[in-house]
Amino acid sequence: MSITQPLQHIRPATPADIEGMVAVHGEAFNDKFVLAFGRRKLRRGLSLIAETWRRQGSAGLQGMWVVEDEQRIVATIALRARTTLRNVPVVPVEWLFIRGLGFVRGMYALAVLSVIEHSPLRMGELYISDVAVAQSHRRQGLATLMLKHADREAQRQGLRYLSLYVHAHNHAAIDLYRKAGFTTAKTHTSVWAWLFLHNWAWLLLQKDVQWLHEESRNDLAAATQ
Repeated sequence: MSITQPLQHIRPATPADIEGMVAVHGEAFNDKFVLAFGRRKLRRGLSLIAETWRRQGSAGLQGMWVVEDEQRIVATIALRARTTLRNVPVVPVEWLFIRGLGFVRGMYALAVLSVIEHSPLRMGELYISDVAVAQSHRRQGLATLMLKHADREAQRQGLRYLSLYVHAHNHAAIDLYRKAGFTTAKTHTSVWAWLFLHNWAWLLLQKDVQWLHEESRNDLAAATQ
């Protein structure tokens, strides 16, 4: 099934989208979640992620976008800037995970899920923390379209550049990001990432979107002449 006019279907996430978003993430990041929760507790772990998002409410979903096809969430992207982190309520995530998974598995899961973090966010930066597409809708250009949406969001917010992390051996994802205009800013190596995720090296990719602002100003100038 193809998506018609996909950009028209990208919209901000709402609390009603949480179950669909978690389902897409469960497919897209299955390997990571299996490492975090174990196969036996995978479903329970995903339900805890959903519970965390529900407790955060609309404020916690700032910067999260979804793509729908026939009223089903088929893709998501999370865009974080300093402004999107304001007013996000503090949720006792450790307590939720320990209660739901037990102390050892709960703390282990939190460690796995937080191994590769990008903080603090810098001025002028829009950080892409997640790009996820349902298996049924892959190879239809949705990831590229969501990255184009990230360009537009950076322009709308007056931010200078996009950034994201990708595993150094995830060649398909790296090719996708390079085609979208990203370049390597640095290589991040982590013993913890190797222990928990079995991945030693991660690339921090960045894209300067200043040209978008210049292009927008030029278009405005041309339209007013």
